[in-house]
Order: sequence, then structure tokens, then C-alpha cells
Amino acid sequence: MLSYHNKPKIYKLFLSGFIFFIALLSKENALTWIGVWLFWLIFTHKSFSKKYIINSFVVLLIPAALFLFIRSQVLGAFLYTDVPKELLNNPFVDSTKSQEIATVLFTWLVYFKLLIFPHPLTHDYYPKQIPILNFGDFRVWLAIIMVLAIIYILIKSWKKNPIIAFAILMFIANFSMVSNLLFNVGTFMNERFVFSASAGFTLVAGWLFTKWGERSPKWAMYVLIAILALYGVKTVSRSFAWKDNLTLFTTDAKTSNNSAKVQVSAAEVLIKESEKTNNPNKKEKMLVEALKYLQRGGEIYPNYYGVYDLGGKAHFYLKNYNLSLENYLTCAKLNPNIPTPYNNVYAVGVNALNDSVYDVAQRAFKFLINKYPDSTNYLFQLALVYKTTMQIDSAILTLNKIIEKDNCHADAYNQLGEIYARYLANNKAAEQYLLKAVQCNPTNSAALENLGVFYGMQGRSLDALNYFKQAYKLNPNSKNIMQNIGLAYKNLGIIDSANYYLQKAQQ
Repeated sequence: MLSYHNKPKIYKLFLSGFIFFIALLSKENALTWIGVWLFWLIFTHKSFSKKYIINSFVVLLIPAALFLFIRSQVLGAFLYTDVPKELLNNPFVDSTKSQEIATVLFTWLVYFKLLIFPHPLTHDYYPKQIPILNFGDFRVWLAIIMVLAIIYILIKSWKKNPIIAFAILMFIANFSMVSNLLFNVGTFMNERFVFSASAGFTLVAGWLFTKWGERSPKWAMYVLIAILALYGVKTVSRSFAWKDNLTLFTTDAKTSNNSAKVQVSAAEVLIKESEKTNNPNKKEKMLVEALKYLQRGGEIYPNYYGVYDLGGKAHFYLKNYNLSLENYLTCAKLNPNIPTPYNNVYAVGVNALNDSVYDVAQRAFKFLINKYPDSTNYLFQLALVYKTTMQIDSAILTLNKIIEKDNCHADAYNQLGEIYARYLANNKAAEQYLLKAVQCNPTNSAALENLGVFYGMQGRSLDALNYFKQAYKLNPNSKNIMQNIGLAYKNLGIIDSANYYLQKAQQ
């Protein structure tokens, strides 16, 4: 743009507009540079022709208008002004307007401190890393004094030192969109937010060192080298934290000890890392560490869904099914309208049943049935729990409920057949249920195998062999079915076939 003033070639205008448009697509905050350009012209307009000034704004405003049009089409509105009513997307959701303004002013003081003394650094300032303050807090008044001092310097330097005034205005323009004063940006602050604005700060710093260097070049050089060295060391040392997500989140979780989000992020990345290792001790260590971060996250923000979602997963991997279930039940309470927590409760129930933690399995399936009373799947799993824990009457009652909802539920009939044969010695009812299971689903290998076992117990070895063979076709890798076929052949006196299947079952 400036080179167009010296050599007015039209392609330079098009190139400037294109570059600005790319900048806008990259980050909408680039809009603030229109203000920076305006402030620049306020101090330098006498050096440029009216035509140049008009052309320069046209070059900036056309891409800006195009960008805003595209943005409005994507978002469905010119400006998206809805403020989420959730703490992690609106840190002031529970604050008064007075507290919000006071806290925002305090964050400006933190920004200024970090520009001069960048320690400690963190990528996360989510709630409640910054405390909610009011105007009775002295830190807020320090921020107000700082703002008034900057305004005073701006006014005093307007004519005397316009470079200072311009640098302050550059900072204000670039900082305005992320300051939380004009609109809520979704978090208290972030170090990266002040990156563009820091150009104004460094301009002032450079100007001051230049002036000092004119009077005391030696001392100015020594101080500048020391400052650059210190900032350089800090830059390099901080860069190591950005090695990967694990390093970044676990490092910044210590710095941002009051941020619920980074505590949960640290836990999440630890859980993901635990999924990659086959070392049980290492896996357990990472999961236990993750739970510590989640505990801290829950202390900061008790209603944080992610705390309980990840807590459920960590306890699940540790086979702490009771605690896993408690976490997922909390998830369902916090967000009852999504299927994820219910699917997780089901997974806990199934695994608890397989690992003989029957009380947890029973609680899980009862909860799911209460939520989804028409689900035959949840009823069936509960019936399995009742059957395994010898609550036979409850198992029969539950299985009959399934049949009322689905009169051809093969698995329910199969379980009833097994119960009546094994526990109630009612062979007639058992046979009816097993035959009904096979009738409903001829490919149900479990029902076919149970029917074979039933006929075998009745001495009907040929019928038993018939059903075992049907089951074997469907499940040719089952050692148990091979064993049963061998025994059926043995009972029929067909020894060669019996030995073949019995030996195959042992392989």
C-alpha cells in the first residue's frame, strides 16, 4: 500500500486488497487494521494526496465488505450476538454487569504485566483461572489508573510525540475486538489475543530505546541486550511446552490451576495416551493421574460434563465399574437429551456383568429401563443379571415382559427354556420354549445348542446330534459344540466320529 504512493501501479492496489482479504479469511480480527490505517492517516495525511487516501480505503473496505457478507451467510446473521449461558463459553454467566466490567479491567492489567514480564505463561485462562472481581478490589483500581495513564499519555503525545500517540491507538484498535469490552469473546483472556496489539507496544518500546540510545548509547545497548536475552530465553523455554498436547496440557494445568478446562484437557490427553500403551502399569499410572486432574476440574466447576464423561471412561478402563457408573449417571443428569451417557451406562452394565460385578450391572440396566421402558435389549440384559444371581422369579418375569413386547424374541425364549430345564426341572415347558426360540430364529446357535443339550439329557441322542450339527454350521469354531457333537456320537455308538470331534475340541 505504501509502495503504491511512491510508484502508483494499479496492480499494487489489487495485491493489497487480495492480501487483506486473505488475512480476513485467516482471522476476522484483521478488520481492526482498517482502524490502524485510519489512525496512521490522521497523523500522516498531509504527506498523501486525497486520491491516494480514497483509493487506500476502497482497497480495504471492499475486501472487508465481501468478508462480512460471506461471514453473514455462514452464520446466518451479520453479527452473531447470542451469548451462551454456559460457564466455559461465557465466563461472566453468573456475574453482574458491574463484576463483568471490573474483571475485564483487571484482565487488561494482566495483559500489560505479561507484555513487560511474560511469566508465567499459559494457553488457558478459562474459568475460574481469573477471579471474578468487583470495584472494591484494589487490583481493579490499579487497572483503572493504568488506563487513565495511557489516555493521558495519548493526549499529551498527540502533537509532541505523534509516534507514541499512534502506537497507543494501534494497540487500542487491535486490542478492541478481544478486550471483552465491546462483546464477550467466550473466555476471560488469552495471551495470543494480544499478539497483534503488541505491535503498538513494541513500537513504543523501540522508540523509547532509540531516544535513550541517542543520549546514552552504551547503557541503552547493554540494557537492550539484557532484555533481548531474557526474552529470548523465555521464548525458547516456553516453546518446549508446545512439544505436543500431553506436554502442553499437563504443563499449563499446573500454571492454570484454577482453570477447569485445562484440567479436563490434561486428563483427556492422558486417557488417550493410556489407550495407546500395552504396558498395564503405565496405563494404570496415566489413568490415575488423569483422575487427579478430573477431580480438580470438578472442584472448580462441579457441573462440567467433561469431568464426568472422562471420569467414567478412566474408571471403566480401571474396571472400577461402580465409580464409572456414577460418573455416567451424572452425565445423564447434566445432559439428558443426548444418547452418549446412556450408551456408556450400557457398556458399563455389560462389562460389569461379564466381570461378575452384578450389583453394578443390575443398577445400570434398571436405570436404562426406567429411561427406555420399551427396550427389549435392556430388559434382556437385566434378565441375564437376575438369572446369573439366581433371582429366578425376577428373571422369568423380565423375560416374559420381553415376550409381551416382542412375541418372537428368540433369545428370551432360549433363556426361559434354559431356566425351566436347569433350575425348575420343568422339561415340558423347557422344550416348548427352546423349540419356540429356534422357530423364531433358526440361525440362533445358542438356542440350537441348548436344544441339543436338552435332548441329550433326555437320552434322545439322535435329536441332540441333529441340533448340535445345525449349531456347528453356524458356529464352526465353538469348542463346546464340537465336544457336544462328539458326546452325541459316542452315545450313538459311532466311535470314529465321536473321537474325531472330541479330539478336534481339544486342539
